[in-house]
Amino acid sequence: MTIPYPNAKIERRIRNMGFRLTPQRDLILRVVASRGEHATFDEIYADVHTAAPHVSPATVYRTLETFGRYRLIHANEIAGGRVYELAGEDGHHHLICHKCWGVSRVPDAQVRKLFKLLEKQTGFLVLGEHFMFMGICPDCRREKGDELGRFSVYPKFRIKTKKRSKKDE
Repeated sequence: MTIPYPNAKIERRIRNMGFRLTPQRDLILRVVASRGEHATFDEIYADVHTAAPHVSPATVYRTLETFGRYRLIHANEIAGGRVYELAGEDGHHHLICHKCWGVSRVPDAQVRKLFKLLEKQTGFLVLGEHFMFMGICPDCRREKGDELGRFSVYPKFRIKTKKRSKKDE
């Protein structure tokens, strides 16, 4: 689900935090919004570079990190890499399957019940607002059973290696 941007609420939040909405920041937010959920830095930078070749990777990285700190975007670690999405008004979390990499959204209200239970049992107050739970989806469990085996690499972070020839050996 993509969150529309430009969005007056997001623009107002940026200004209320004391930031200027520069053309570069606006472009980066537009790219993150258009990518939807789980965009990698490389995907975001490629789109930004296509639209504005003068914007450096460092500018994109710093902007993503800053907007993540101020909760304008969500930045999550997944299977060896970081993915980004625009923070919306409707809080949600993700269930991600290690076998097929399917993603299901879980409404915030359901997960908040778990957080309240954890706080009641342990006294620990969960402060995060966007979580990804890794596991095995029902379809993969039916097809392959409950054994997990090795975690596979998230497709967006696979390292492409060239095939070795007999000369390389």
